[in-house]
Amino acid sequence: MLASIKDFFIKRLDCNLETGPEKPEARIKIATAALMFEIGLADSHIQKEERQLIEQAMRKTFDLNEEDTRELITIAENEIDNAVSLHEFTRLLNERLSRGERNRIIEMLWLVAYADNVLDKYEEYYIRKIADLLYITHADYIRAKHRAADQSG
Repeated sequence: MLASIKDFFIKRLDCNLETGPEKPEARIKIATAALMFEIGLADSHIQKEERQLIEQAMRKTFDLNEEDTRELITIAENEIDNAVSLHEFTRLLNERLSRGERNRIIEMLWLVAYADNVLDKYEEYYIRKIADLLYITHADYIRAKHRAADQSG
């Protein structure tokens, strides 16, 4: 398994585990997926609908094939399991992404929260916390929530 993850980092995400990301885009993909999993796990377990939405969003957002998406999801789940805090993920996103891109991540987090048709109070709490860490204005936070709710039906 470790060899598979290392291979994925080196060949597909242009990243070397020993020397760190050679391209920040690799870490951005991992950080985004990890935050999405954090929301999915906020109510203690990830629903099938949430997992499917995360996979779909990662494929579409980062133009990944199914194999790369599965590998990225595995890495992100591992990262979230071993993370000490959300700062590990949000710091990089703040450094590398525009305000609009960070707003899009918040919208994707809302989509994960709405995926199982149950908005848990802990999901909402974590999205608010992540929005604060990404310096998202309250107005942008609310707009993202409404756009995601509209998309979720």
